[in-house]
Amino acid sequence: MSSHDAHRYVGQLKVWAALLALLLLTFSSSYLKLGPWNSVINFGIATAKALLVALYFMHLRRASAMLRIAAIAALLTLGLLFGLSYTDYSTRAINVAPWQAPAVPQDAGAAAS
Repeated sequence: MSSHDAHRYVGQLKVWAALLALLLLTFSSSYLKLGPWNSVINFGIATAKALLVALYFMHLRRASAMLRIAAIAALLTLGLLFGLSYTDYSTRAINVAPWQAPAVPQDAGAAAS
């Protein structure tokens, strides 16, 4: 094994250790009571993990410009699909199934008057 191969493995081990540290950070952040900021923090951690995987394990750090553009286009397409799905989901009404009790009892307004 040449010294170049050993250096490459050391770099990959450092990235792997960083991914494990971010995994522990994600796990421990679930115990923090930060309200809506929990999701923001976990999304940021997930983005950092995805960047590490893409840059180092998928070798996009040293890839050609065309391959980088293809990866960015795929991410933008995925974001567009998630955004369109969210707009569809957010415009739907919440219907209670006939066998389920409604969230607010029907006679709640009559009892108050």
